[in-house]
Amino acid sequence: MRIYLFSARNLKRNMVLAAVPVLAAAAFTSVLTRQPAVVVPTLTEHSGIVYRVKTEEPVAALTFDISWGEKVPPPVLDILDREAVKCTFFLSGPWAVKHPEIARRIADDGHEVGSHGWRHENYSTFSDAVIKEEIAKAHRALKETTGRTPALIRTPNGDWNERVVKAISEAGYRAIQWSVDSLDWKDIGAKASTKRVLDQAGPGAIILMHASDSAEQTPDSLPGVIQGLKEKGYQLVTVSELLKHGRGVAE
Repeated sequence: MRIYLFSARNLKRNMVLAAVPVLAAAAFTSVLTRQPAVVVPTLTEHSGIVYRVKTEEPVAALTFDISWGEKVPPPVLDILDREAVKCTFFLSGPWAVKHPEIARRIADDGHEVGSHGWRHENYSTFSDAVIKEEIAKAHRALKETTGRTPALIRTPNGDWNERVVKAISEAGYRAIQWSVDSLDWKDIGAKASTKRVLDQAGPGAIILMHASDSAEQTPDSLPGVIQGLKEKGYQLVTVSELLKHGRGVAE
């Protein structure tokens, strides 16, 4: 008959040693089976200046610049209302001050209000301080006349460089360009302008049009542009809405 003597200390040590590999295996399995965190795109992922949005979805943004005149904007707004399309208007500060009733209608109709600055001059010729001053002056005018707080800007003449984009960002704005130019400002004719847009528009496009009185053909070309894009299956949205569909890029 054998007699076995057990040491309480040895027994406790052996139990701990036996548990170590079990715990290690459990921890390793947990790491392997852990699901990766979902990454939600944020505004900071967009380029500092945006020409279009990278997406495969059939979605695009119609945009209009206005810096002077009162004849073209009303019929453009009438067409957008009839077609149930919301878009982004980039308004110059002095124009909004001179035509507050039209500026207010743009906002009241549900369109996005963006800034087109104050003076219609190239920002690359301004110092950083002057750029921010121009943006702030237009910001105050647009907020007062439309009741909206703009966060997007299209610089006068589309002029920019890296320093300008940095100053715009520091002023709390994002610079928006375009990937499709209707050339309505060159008065190439309504049919030619419409064809140009329909030929060049793709998913995530930002389309440049004008609603200043210098672009008299816009009310004639706009219905064809909207109908043509809808027939191709495109949903027309504001720029801010478009930015929710993908990353805004400078290309």
